[in-house]
Amino acid sequence: MSMTHDNRAARHALIWTAACELGEFTYADLAARAEVSLSTVQNVVKAWLRQERAVELDKGPKRALRFRVVADGQVPAELRADGRKRRAETAQGNCWTAMRRLRSFTPTDIAAHASTDTCEVRRDFAQSYCQMLSRAGYLHVLKKALPGRREATYRLARNSGPLAPVERRVRAVYDPNESQITHVAGGL
Repeated sequence: MSMTHDNRAARHALIWTAACELGEFTYADLAARAEVSLSTVQNVVKAWLRQERAVELDKGPKRALRFRVVADGQVPAELRADGRKRRAETAQGNCWTAMRRLRSFTPTDIAAHASTDTCEVRRDFAQSYCQMLSRAGYLHVLKKALPGRREATYRLARNSGPLAPVERRVRAVYDPNESQITHVAGGL
């Protein structure tokens, strides 16, 4: 079972607090104080080192690596396994993730699966996002909506990757005399 973002953040805050209380620590000291596994502590401390939120000291008794946090009272931002910071949640990103995981879905399904404590996704937003992706060819309509009776049901048709497609407004010059766009800002 995977741990949720909130549980991970709470665990990281607990480990940070324990590290600040200890001052100097080894992996084993910190794991015991925070009551988490040694491997979890190793991963967290390595992330702190990459963030320069902790420093490695000399080896202590029994040649164990010792560390000290660079304490400023703030819990460090959670990092990905490769050391990069996690992206902030967005409604589009959460909807896209839910779409990539579900076989078929309605806007209500997407709103329910995409909402988190820090990012609420309303059904009307999910519906307009589904419609936009359908127009762009990312979604197939499995069942058309019957107003007042049922929502449209969709299936992902084009999974282009983990980043959510977003609609952009393009600045352009339209010449009504020639019935055409004569310039697109930034060029397409």
